[in-house]
Amino acid sequence: MTFDLSAITDSLIHLVESQWPSAPIWSESGGKGPPSASFTPSVTGLAPDAAYKQSGPQLGLYLYHVESNNAVEATFWEPQMLNDSPGQPVRFLPFALDVFYLLYAYSEFNFIEEQQAMSVAMRIFHDQPIVRSESGAATPWELTLTLEHRSYDELSRLWQATTSPLRMSLVYRASVILLDADQMPEKPQETTSLDVEVGLLGAARDGGGS
Repeated sequence: MTFDLSAITDSLIHLVESQWPSAPIWSESGGKGPPSASFTPSVTGLAPDAAYKQSGPQLGLYLYHVESNNAVEATFWEPQMLNDSPGQPVRFLPFALDVFYLLYAYSEFNFIEEQQAMSVAMRIFHDQPIVRSESGAATPWELTLTLEHRSYDELSRLWQATTSPLRMSLVYRASVILLDADQMPEKPQETTSLDVEVGLLGAARDGGGS
């Protein structure tokens, strides 16, 4: 995967949007027949304070933190450590990351829509914890979604940082994301033969032999 964190967010948003109409909650709450969404929120990657300025119900998946996955990156260094060799420079090794999303919902006057939006999103991520790139992608990738435990105090501080009142929210970790490293330059071709021309420079300069 190239270094574009927005591509990960777009994939997760598309997953929710594509699964939303057929979520089981609609048939279970609406009676018999095929599922039919009673409402459709705007699924966004905006921070809460920005999403609240939009009209209509909002379901947010906000990327708020990124950190390196040291356990995975250590495996890239292990071969050269065991062989006691210099190995490849850091820029030519994959970059392993874990990214953290704040999942939240907002509806100005309807708490039912907020809680149903969270219910649908949680069900989607539970049923499909492994997210893969679309078929035919130039660089195929996959990641795993994990619901993270965060204390009430930590979530409160996070919401205070966005200058928004606290809402029901969850933290999901997406890992491991391997960002493409720079390509190693090609080794120069080994020299297998030399063409050498030998001339009598002195003789040519004097116009004849001795």
